[in-house]
Amino acid sequence: MRRVIADRLRQEDGAVAIIVAVAMVVLLGAAAFTVDVGAMYAERAQLQNGADAAALAVAQNCAAGACGDVNTTAQNLANLNANDGASNVSVDPPSSNSVHVTITSRDARTGAGALALSFAPVLGINSKTVSADATAGWGNPASGPDALALVFAPCVFQLDGAIQVVGFAGSGVNSCASTSPSGMALPGGFNWLADPTNTCTAQVSTSTGATGGSTGASITSACLSELSTLADQVVLLPVYSDVSGTGSSAVYTITGWAAFKLLGWNFVGSGGTAYNNNTYPGATCANSCKGLIGQFISFVSLDNRFTIGGPNLGTTLVTLTK
Repeated sequence: MRRVIADRLRQEDGAVAIIVAVAMVVLLGAAAFTVDVGAMYAERAQLQNGADAAALAVAQNCAAGACGDVNTTAQNLANLNANDGASNVSVDPPSSNSVHVTITSRDARTGAGALALSFAPVLGINSKTVSADATAGWGNPASGPDALALVFAPCVFQLDGAIQVVGFAGSGVNSCASTSPSGMALPGGFNWLADPTNTCTAQVSTSTGATGGSTGASITSACLSELSTLADQVVLLPVYSDVSGTGSSAVYTITGWAAFKLLGWNFVGSGGTAYNNNTYPGATCANSCKGLIGQFISFVSLDNRFTIGGPNLGTTLVTLTK
């Protein structure tokens, strides 16, 4: 009897060893899935950040007129976004309006082009190549938020010109004038657009007309507040080519978007304030003058609130398209 029991115990010991061995494989597989898959996800997140940054950087350079050494630009941005400072980068030759960047993992210590795994080798998987890619495009803005709810007359738009005063249209501040396609005279300056939410913001597009707003030179408290946040900055503002109707019923045909470096203003006498209104020789706006002081410039923007597809007025948008 004792011998039978001992034999049965030895048989059960063997069965337990098999169960433990199988369980260990399962546990190691689970560990491989948890740890190694997590590491691959973390690696891919770093690579994706690097790909996005690299594509945007190259696109910015190309949009400004000189792509430069696209591989060096992309490599530097990709490495900065990798925890170990290493990655493999491939940049497709930029087209006329887009660039595609692919980044794969690289071990900074060994130079291997794959991510070394911790537990997966038990299952016969020693490493895994992780990759990410991004495409950035550039073009001219077609629609977006008008941060000052105003629109410029075509004759005051002077790309890369001198610092100038742009007053309310017809106020006598601007001496220029132009004739619209419909034959209507367009006095130089700017006009207010409708601001129904009283936030000094209008959504403007080249595909639809922009509705006119206040017909006076006075500035609203909302726009004064907005001005204070935009001082000495570049803001994208629309330029119109034609207008139908008059006063607050006017509808402006938007030509495109221009970059205006806002350097000063004067709205004293309408409840407003002055800023740098006597700073720039030849571009002062004081006393009865009410308007903006600044300069139209060539500019590349990453503002993703705008859509691409408008004409070129010196402003180029760069955005991720994939």
